[in-house]
Amino acid sequence: MAHRSDISKGNFSMILSQVVISDAGTYVCVVGSQHFRVQLQVFKVTGFPSLGYLLQNENLTLNIEGSSGVSVTWFDNHKIPVTHQPQSRELKESGRSLYIYSLQTKDNGIWTCHITYKSAQLDIPYNVRVIGFYNNSRPETLYASVNSTVSFSYLLNTDLQMIGERETINGALEWKQKEDGSYQKKFSFTVTSKESVLPKSIDRLQLTGKTSSHLQVKLPKVRFEDAGWYRCQFMLSHRTMEKAIHVVGMRVSANPVGPLSKGAKVTLLCQLSAPLLPGAQLFWKHMNGTEQKTEMEGDTVEVITNSTGQWTCSLKVQDKVEISMCYTVEKAAEWNIYVLVVAGVGTGVVLLLLVSLLTFTCTARQRRRRRAEKMARIRQDLLEKRTCQCQRWLKNDYTHYTHA
Repeated sequence: MAHRSDISKGNFSMILSQVVISDAGTYVCVVGSQHFRVQLQVFKVTGFPSLGYLLQNENLTLNIEGSSGVSVTWFDNHKIPVTHQPQSRELKESGRSLYIYSLQTKDNGIWTCHITYKSAQLDIPYNVRVIGFYNNSRPETLYASVNSTVSFSYLLNTDLQMIGERETINGALEWKQKEDGSYQKKFSFTVTSKESVLPKSIDRLQLTGKTSSHLQVKLPKVRFEDAGWYRCQFMLSHRTMEKAIHVVGMRVSANPVGPLSKGAKVTLLCQLSAPLLPGAQLFWKHMNGTEQKTEMEGDTVEVITNSTGQWTCSLKVQDKVEISMCYTVEKAAEWNIYVLVVAGVGTGVVLLLLVSLLTFTCTARQRRRRRAEKMARIRQDLLEKRTCQCQRWLKNDYTHYTHA
């Protein structure tokens, strides 16, 4: 202790620096024949594990070391006294140990151990550093209809590039279609002190943001088989933190497809990619509101109907409609007797007009042809008569000339 103590001159004071638990005890100051006793109590808060940071969902134990016989009260990072509620916290050893289970990002901050001994009080702070995803205390579910666009993101409360300066951090985005299936890796990356460059698109996934703090994923033109669990995972010092987002798909179909003829029926099918949650409803509803078919279990609702118009399939969870899709049943064209009669009469009139026009045209052509033939005969006759007259006149002129 000698190298950590200093005796002030003139006032008989002793100064201890960098006090440790072993410094606790009774100190006696002797001045002449007088003795003065001082009781020194030293306390220290320790955490296990004692790493510089903890990952989401890990457990932490805080202990107060030092003299017994004191009253201990723990305060969380919001300065609220800690009790056995909620269940994620537990006090042991007469309150000298605090167990915090399944740490979340909301637990990040300064926790305090408040010590009371007689009239003396002491507050000892402990900085709890939790690295993890925001809003990861409960599963996140998104709903997407076929051919729509769905976007989701993984936001960390800490930029891992600051930690990447001291150690290698590996990350990956994985996907599985069924809850009891195995994850398949979409892509992997490494976080370092330098910014990571993301590819623009991988397997139809459009990626933006930073892998070290905020990864954003966009999936356009959703297919029914795209539904499933998308998990972002980080591995730090052989420890893992992760967040999974469940994308539930919806599709509707009809059998048969196409306009519905009079008296026929159509089967409308609405299907989810995952079974209904307890209390959820999947239902078809007609536009006039008079027809409805509801299912409260499974993943499919079916309605057989002859009602045309718009039908809507909706998923309601806790009285809130999460997603809807519409399907329009078209009515086939119907021709009544009046329309058929009118069409028949109209067709007959048109045919009659066409026949009349054709007859008139043919008759006119025949008349023109006969007129032309008659004119040709007349011209021929005139030509023949003119020729005969000329020959006769020529003959008479010759006879007259000879006689002279």
